[in-house]
Amino acid sequence: MPRDYKSRATPQRKGKRQPVAGWVWFVGGLLVGLLICLLVWLKLTPGDPVKPRPSAVTRKHTPAHEEEAPVSEPLKQQETTTPKPRFDFYTILPEMEVVVPDPEPEATPPPATPGAAPVVNAGAKPAGGSAYYMLQMGSFRKYGDADKLKASLALVGIEAEIQRFVLDGGEVFHRVRSGPYTSGQVNSLRARLAQNKISSLVIKLKK
Repeated sequence: MPRDYKSRATPQRKGKRQPVAGWVWFVGGLLVGLLICLLVWLKLTPGDPVKPRPSAVTRKHTPAHEEEAPVSEPLKQQETTTPKPRFDFYTILPEMEVVVPDPEPEATPPPATPGAAPVVNAGAKPAGGSAYYMLQMGSFRKYGDADKLKASLALVGIEAEIQRFVLDGGEVFHRVRSGPYTSGQVNSLRARLAQNKISSLVIKLKK
C-alpha cells in the first residue's frame, strides 16, 4: 500500500540564531571605556578653590591703618631737620665765665664829641681791681660768618677776636668776642652796638 506522504506533517526546522557581529562588541567596549575615563577624569580634576571674602571689619580697618601710618613720619623728619639756633651762648660757655643780663652800673662816661668813634682794643685789661666783662656778639658754625661780623664791628670802632670752640660732640663754633672791659666800658659799648643794630651778650669773668 502506498504511503500517503501528503498527510504526514512536515517537521518544522528550528531557526538558527544569528551570531552578533564583531563590530558591535567593539563599539560597545569603546563606549564603556570612554565612560570610565570620563568618570576618572572628573574625579581627579580639582575644582576651583573658593576664595574667602574679606569681612566688613577687615575692609574698614585696612584704609584707616594706611591713613594713620604716614602721619608720624613727616613729624619725625621735621623734628630731626629743625635747625639749631644760630646763637648758642648758654650751652657753649666755659666754666670760668658767667653770663649776666646787665653789668654792674658805674659812672657813665661823658658823651664823646662828634667825630670818628674811638677804637676799643680787644684784649687790653682795664686798670684797677674791678670785675672784668667780655662782650660776645655772635657764635657761628662757619668761620666766614664770624669774619663778616668782625669786619662790621671794626666799622663802628670795636676790635673783636674770633675764638674757635669745640663741643663735646665734635661740633665747632666760631665766637666773636671783645674785651675784657669794666662795667662802665661795657655799658658804653653796648649802647654803641644797639645804635648799629648789633646784639651782644655780657659775660662776667670769674677772678
